[in-house]
This record gives sequence, structure tokens and C-alpha cells, in this order.
Amino acid sequence: MATLADARPGSGRRVLYLAWGFPPYRGSGVANPLAAVNALAKRGHEVTVLAAGTDTFALAMGADWGLVEQIDPAVTVVRVDQPGAWNDPIASRWPEVLRRYGGAAPQWLRDVEVKMFPEPIRNDWYPAWLPVATAAARALHRAKPFDLVIATILPAVSAGVALNLNAAAGVPFVVYERDSWVFSPFTGEPYEDADRSRPLLEEVFERAEQVWYINTPIADLHRREFAAWADKIREVRNGWEAAFVPEVITPAPRAGRGLVFRFVGTADVGFPSAFVNEAWRLARAASPVVQDSTLEFVGVAADNVKAHSAEGVKWSEPVLKRDLAAVYASADVLLFIKEGGPMATSGKVYEYTATGLPIASSMAPGHDARAVLGGRPLWFDAAEHTPAGLAAALVAAAAHEPTAAELAAARRHGQRFRRDLIFDAAFGQLEASLGW
Repeated sequence: MATLADARPGSGRRVLYLAWGFPPYRGSGVANPLAAVNALAKRGHEVTVLAAGTDTFALAMGADWGLVEQIDPAVTVVRVDQPGAWNDPIASRWPEVLRRYGGAAPQWLRDVEVKMFPEPIRNDWYPAWLPVATAAARALHRAKPFDLVIATILPAVSAGVALNLNAAAGVPFVVYERDSWVFSPFTGEPYEDADRSRPLLEEVFERAEQVWYINTPIADLHRREFAAWADKIREVRNGWEAAFVPEVITPAPRAGRGLVFRFVGTADVGFPSAFVNEAWRLARAASPVVQDSTLEFVGVAADNVKAHSAEGVKWSEPVLKRDLAAVYASADVLLFIKEGGPMATSGKVYEYTATGLPIASSMAPGHDARAVLGGRPLWFDAAEHTPAGLAAALVAAAAHEPTAAELAAARRHGQRFRRDLIFDAAFGQLEASLGW
């Protein structure tokens, strides 16, 4: 493990990383700040993470305590509890006004939160974290000043903490926005509440050192829409973790057995379940191999999605991150299907490509996941984004038994998306721009 004494010349700075959703949070995007702080520590920096309290995750959202074990011991984590909010499930933490209204916050109280911080409507219970997190950040800075703040989004309120510390103490900051507060990654169109979020994003652009996005289409859209600050915008892609993907997967011989087709991730109410079920039905009718196979969904699934499963489809509960490697190792073919277009990528596609396993997919022609999968061996993509197109891809994947050489080449394709390599490059460029 790198220490400050081992750091290269110019490194060893004090960095405050703002990540509301940090382990044991188990939600979408948690691997990103975890990998980022570990990469900073490896580069020799003294890293402090400011995150929400563990009760928020353990009692309200679900916790994966195994993720805590992945935090570099050199990283200091300071946790600040989320104050009572309109949808806090812990009634004893509700302020008096919420108790009076039975936990259903009146509109005037939500308006107060919006004035406190214009978090997008989709996530508007986070503003209450702003004053307590800001107070903690200022206290930490007074005790031992920081050289840089990095705020990761979601939620956007983390950027508010960075703005406050910058205004109070002049600490430079970077915002890793990832997607966008203002534009939908599925349509590229402004959200309905974009008018209230845009002024704050403009303030971020004005005062930040850099703003990072997870893919080229999102970065380019913001360069066009916020042209005055285009030189501050960087692309820092998502990626995959070596701890969650087996180094080598050697599928069992296929002769005489059905295959395991596996989807790993979240299938929520917007998941195209009818599309997938019809494709699976068509594939089973067209291929004896698929007829004997199973399509298994591993992860969160909405009840209405489960209720319409086709024959041969199974659902299993979410698994801990540390168990993901075993989930991938026991699959024959991975199913990738994702809504959206050029601004949408998905975090799981990086893990998928790193496994080396065959991937059957269907998505819109301009979907950004194609930038990750393009040129990869063992990628069976639907020729057209229809159930019949996906069915043909499933049948093709079932008919092709991969060779050792193909599996190895597919794994090599995914190596460039290792998250530690991505962050190492991004932080190296950031250090150079800051003159460290």
C-alpha cells in the first residue's frame, strides 16, 4: 500500500472526497467513489471521505458491509447523519413538523428544502444533508486544511458542500457529475425541473476546477450547452472492479446440458420485461439448446416485472458485491439490455465485458454501451432492436461454444475499462493541471 512517504514528487496532498452514498451504501454508483478514494490513496494523497451515516443505509436503503472491507485503510471516513427528512423511514428522527403531519411533509416544507438547495425533484430529500455536511467539512478544514475537494454526484447536494467550502475558505474543487442534473441520460432532453437546477450547475462550472462526466455524449452535450466553461469539462468513464470479476472464467463444456443465460443488475418498473419475455419465447421456439436453458435475473426486480416472466425465466435476490464474481463465473451467456440512447451507458456493461463471457444484447443503434462493446469478441448483438432481433442474438450465442482464445481476447478487450486505471489517468491529469 502506498504511503505519503512513498509518494511521487508533487503528490501527498490533503483531499476531501464528498460522497453521500459511500459503503456500506449498496446502491447504484457506489463502486465509483470507492474506487476513486482508493486510487487517490494509492497515489499517496491523504484522503478523507465525508459520507452519510450508516443508519441511512442499514435501516433505509440496505447495506453491504462487505464493501466497507474494500476501503483502503489509509482513507479516513467521516460520517454525518442525515437529519430528519420528509421520507426518512426512522420516525424517531422526524422533526416535530413531520410528526404533526404523520410523516407526509406539507408542500411548504418541501419548498423550504428546495430553497436550501435546489436538488432535482427526483431526489429532493437530500437538501437536509447540506448544513450538517457543510459544518463538518468546515470543521475538518479548520483542523487540518484541505488542498482539494472532490464532490461526486448523486446526490447533487454534495456539490453544494463543495461550493460552501470554496466560498468560505477558497478550497478548489472538482465535481464528478457522472450523468447530469439537468438532462435525462435516456432522452437528452431537459428534466421538467431543469430551470431550477441549471443556475446552480452554472455556478459549479464557474467556480470548479473541472467537471467530470461518464461518457463522451454527455460531456459533449454539456460542452455545447455550457460553452463558456467547455474547457473545464472532462470525460472520466465508469469501469469495473477487479474484486468483483473473476480473473479467468472457464465455462463448463456445453455438450448435453442447457445453458445459463444471466442478467445481472436492476430490473425496475421501466425495464422492458415484455420485450425480453417475447424474445426469450421466440428463442426457445427456434433453438433446442435455448429450450433447455434458463434465463436468470440476478438483482433487484420490481414485482410487476416478475409477475410477467416467461417460461424458463427465474429471478433471484440481489447479491453482495463480494459475491458477484461467483455469479459471473457460473453463467454461460450474459444478457445485456438497456433503455436509452447515446447518453446512456450502464455500469454493468463494463463488468460484462471484463468477464470474457459471450454477451447477447439489444439496444438502440446509438446507445453508448456500443462504445464499450464495439470490436469485442463473443458479442452477439441484435441486428434490430426488436424481440425478434434479440431472439436471434440469443440463438446465435447459444449455438457458438467459445474457444479459450476467444475468451482470452474478450477479457483483454475489457482491460482498458478497469476503474483503477481510469482513475489513475484522470487524477494524473488533474494533478498536472493543478501544478502538483
